[in-house]
Amino acid sequence: MYIMSLVIFACVNIIAVSGLVLLTGYTGIFSIGHAGFLAVGGYAAVIFFKHLGVPFLLAIVCGGLCAVLVSVIIGYPALRNKMAGDAFAIVMLGFVAVIRISISNIYPVFQGAHGISEIPRLSTVWVVVPITVLMVFLMRNFLKSQYGKNCVAVQQQELAAEMVGVNVVKTKLVSLMISAFYGGISGGLFSFFATYIAPTTFAEAKSDDLLASVVLGGMGSLSGPMLAAVVLVVLPEVLRFLQLWRLVFYGAAFVLIMQFKPEGLMGYQEISWKWFVGLFKRKGGAKTNG
Repeated sequence: MYIMSLVIFACVNIIAVSGLVLLTGYTGIFSIGHAGFLAVGGYAAVIFFKHLGVPFLLAIVCGGLCAVLVSVIIGYPALRNKMAGDAFAIVMLGFVAVIRISISNIYPVFQGAHGISEIPRLSTVWVVVPITVLMVFLMRNFLKSQYGKNCVAVQQQELAAEMVGVNVVKTKLVSLMISAFYGGISGGLFSFFATYIAPTTFAEAKSDDLLASVVLGGMGSLSGPMLAAVVLVVLPEVLRFLQLWRLVFYGAAFVLIMQFKPEGLMGYQEISWKWFVGLFKRKGGAKTNG
């Protein structure tokens, strides 16, 4: 059961991080309030299921769509007014704070600060893993599509992208919507595994973990951040025996990675058979030269 729990947590993180890769890694929009979309998706999915009688999987999708709706309400005015960089990051930070405060003070649907309990545990490994594979597959194909190339163009040079016919505002908004949908799906699946959610479940620290996965894994890679998301789930458990010292080790590992691999673990590469072969060839060549 313990291993199964780690697998589910890792998959939930992978889904959320996959969406954030599109928004931050490919489109260049830093979101430090992404946990707000997980909260919207999580609460919406539970409410659709418990109060409206919507089937489990459909409730998860509804949670994702609610996150998309919220992303449009928040993102469209900001992006239309050319907010970017620090300004958009502050908007997202305010967004996650508003979501948390709103949930904490709305009764009886959200149960306020007490949270919602007695949620059936329907997010099993046999449900979460296939959904994760599907979501990653769809994101991989999207990133390779023309729209994915447009996102990269917007990230690298907005003015040049506009000159070749790319609608910058639309591209950014669609990226935000898709990223929010992935966050909403992730939050919904987590809620039906945890069986209890509260405003603190989706705190700002969760946003930091997701963004750290993208930065550490590689901004131009999908598999790198996915690997980092798994590491961020497993590493604290592996280092649990160190008690308080594990936090020191945790931080030191991050500093070393950013010092020697500032582009992230994978940079702009993807984990593949060709990548593994190239890795071993480089090692073999280094030994021969030595």
